[in-house]
Amino acid sequence: MKHHPDLFDAQTLHHDTRLLFKLKLLLGTVCAYGGEVPLSQTELAKRMGTSTYRIRILLHKLEHEGIIHYNNAGTLFFDRYIFVRDQAEVSQETLYAKNFAFFTCDEFLSEDRNVQRFVLHYVGKELIYIPGNFRWGYINDLYGPTGLLNIRTPKEAITILKKASKYLKIKIHTENFQVLNVHSKWIDMGEIYSEGAELWVTKQLMKHRFCCDFISRKAVWQIAKVMEDYYAKFGYEYATEIFDHALFSIQNYKRRSQTFFNMIYREDSSYIVNEEKNELNEISAYFRSIMESAELNYAVQLSVELEQIKQKKHMAETNLSANDEISMMNQELIEAAHSQQVKVWDKLRLIHSCWLNRFRQHPEWFIQHYYRIRTLPAPILEIKMEIEKYMNRQKNTQSQAHIV
Repeated sequence: MKHHPDLFDAQTLHHDTRLLFKLKLLLGTVCAYGGEVPLSQTELAKRMGTSTYRIRILLHKLEHEGIIHYNNAGTLFFDRYIFVRDQAEVSQETLYAKNFAFFTCDEFLSEDRNVQRFVLHYVGKELIYIPGNFRWGYINDLYGPTGLLNIRTPKEAITILKKASKYLKIKIHTENFQVLNVHSKWIDMGEIYSEGAELWVTKQLMKHRFCCDFISRKAVWQIAKVMEDYYAKFGYEYATEIFDHALFSIQNYKRRSQTFFNMIYREDSSYIVNEEKNELNEISAYFRSIMESAELNYAVQLSVELEQIKQKKHMAETNLSANDEISMMNQELIEAAHSQQVKVWDKLRLIHSCWLNRFRQHPEWFIQHYYRIRTLPAPILEIKMEIEKYMNRQKNTQSQAHIV
């Protein structure tokens, strides 16, 4: 995950304390798929060198400002991120702000607050780190009631520009200024890269009782690559659900998954990676096969659950003619069953939609598992027809080839 440029908008930094801004940067650095933050408040406080109480207060402020939110399970999500895949082409929608190390150094944080806001705005919001990029600005846009900074006069604006030139190469004119780049001294301090994917995968592995102290870090990255691909194609809800089922299946079928254990419980230096063999890629390929199997098992599980809900609903409906007290209880059961049915139905529809997209690119897996897919309930319908059409075309092609 990458930092969203809006995180550095000077207008949004107006009332930020030093600690609050550092927390924003940290959340952007550790957030993962869907913006999920895989660290607890205690872990965030430890990284920030402050108390859990202060972190709780700051998070409450960010929630009020719409920068973070919690889901129904109480999981924290950061909303100022951009998901950028390594192989994705750069576009206006995927432009992101780099988290330069100098943003949190003592020298920069000791500057006048308006100087900080100006530098952060032009480095992050205006994305001037792109080679050859530059920005023009009007001095009178910096001050006054609607100004970018909370200053009142042109003289104060010029002072801010001169102080900011310590960090940025700026040309100042009578009415305008031009920001060209960041001085190499600050660029050379490096960047702080996202660690969200690694933290998220490690958290999930720990939840399923993997011994993370003995798992290769390179193996974690390979597993994260598969999750990233699922997230990019199918979204947060589906990808996280299947990932969870995949880890559950591994731990419940240890004999079958021993190969996977042998792949991940190793030292980083022990992997063979050359032109003939790449053991790291074998990890991601093997885990992808586990994810695909988990998809099918998850769909079968949902179909069984759907049938149970239907039976419960049917039994309640047949007893509606009983006395008033029992009838009221049955009505509540029917409503609860209907709500559950809708949720399961929606999950099956999501699986169906994801499968259709993948079938059109790689139909072989679906042909192989058609005997199980055809038993799934109504939401899994169109793909059954697509598989049957594909199989019939294959048979016709083979028959024609045999005749020739």
